[in-house]
Amino acid sequence: MSRISLRAAWKAFGLMVRVPGYAIQWSNGYKRARSEFRRQLVADGIPPEEARELADLYPFKMGDLIEAAREAN
Repeated sequence: MSRISLRAAWKAFGLMVRVPGYAIQWSNGYKRARSEFRRQLVADGIPPEEARELADLYPFKMGDLIEAAREAN
């Protein structure tokens, strides 16, 4: 293997190791943002049940991004 191929293989391996961590970070951040959104709605006087429904509509779930990536290929 040439030097460039080894470098590309090493970078690909590093990416494969980091991607699950990125996915977990995204998921945790999404959950925190949705919870904070719900808390702000309740603090602004929206009933908790309605705030929960609105928070469930919070955009960009990880599944939506994965589905979009699969459709792009």
